[in-house]
Amino acid sequence: MEWLSGYAVFHWIATWSNPSCDILFRVVTDLGQATFYYLAVAPLFWVVDRRKATVLFLMIVAGAYVNTYAKLWVNTPRPDPALVRVLDLRPYLSHSNSFPSGHAQGAVVFWGCLAWWVGRSWFTALALALIGLISFSRLYLGVHFPIDIAGGWVLGALMLPLIRPFQRWVKSDCYTPVWGMLAIAAGTLASTLTGDAARAMISGSTIGFLAAAGWLPQQPFATTSARQSTVVVVLGLAMQLGLSATLGLVAPSSLLSYYGLTAFLWVFALWIYPRSVAAAWLRLAPARLQS
Repeated sequence: MEWLSGYAVFHWIATWSNPSCDILFRVVTDLGQATFYYLAVAPLFWVVDRRKATVLFLMIVAGAYVNTYAKLWVNTPRPDPALVRVLDLRPYLSHSNSFPSGHAQGAVVFWGCLAWWVGRSWFTALALALIGLISFSRLYLGVHFPIDIAGGWVLGALMLPLIRPFQRWVKSDCYTPVWGMLAIAAGTLASTLTGDAARAMISGSTIGFLAAAGWLPQQPFATTSARQSTVVVVLGLAMQLGLSATLGLVAPSSLLSYYGLTAFLWVFALWIYPRSVAAAWLRLAPARLQS
């Protein structure tokens, strides 16, 4: 039991941790951050499969809601910084609880969905490896107990069967502008009543995605070559990173403004960028991008 909910695992990690591993696991753990999912889902929406990108987003958001309320319900503290070398202070600054691990749960949902769709053994092996690395990074950084990781895995696995109903829902085109407007009303209410930054971010993401997805055409962003797709993705990621960094410097004065900024990031990625910036770029692109 000491290895599940005690400090034995941290003592073991301390025997071999080093500066190189510190850097490695700081990078790996960011593969489970909200920013990574923002940067990963949008390109899928642009040039791969709009419907699958929508399903993936809904799975991520549903998992985030489940994780947030599970943390509130179980209400367990994180490892004591006085007893553990903590390398990621973000969870402590946001005062979030420990069980279950959102990174572990999110990794199972995200990479599990992709492995389901790709259906290749090599990709499944890669997905499992990334789930393991992302989950272990939370132990290495001293922000979770092993039992938190196990809880995240279980919750993530329990959510994977939702892929099919979400696929049916998205296929029926129920995520129209009407749903976007309803999401705006619901998210505004949730952000105001809960007083919680995590839920404001989740609500804002849901609002921005559903509103933008309802306004976009029914097909992925049209490109005629691999080079065009590459240009769309690279330019889009650069603009997403720049916009995220710029808005990150603006400290929201309220949860409502925080929710609004998050919603705008998704509206930019899924509506403003494809319909204006990327479209204009491709119209002006040299002919060599067509080959």
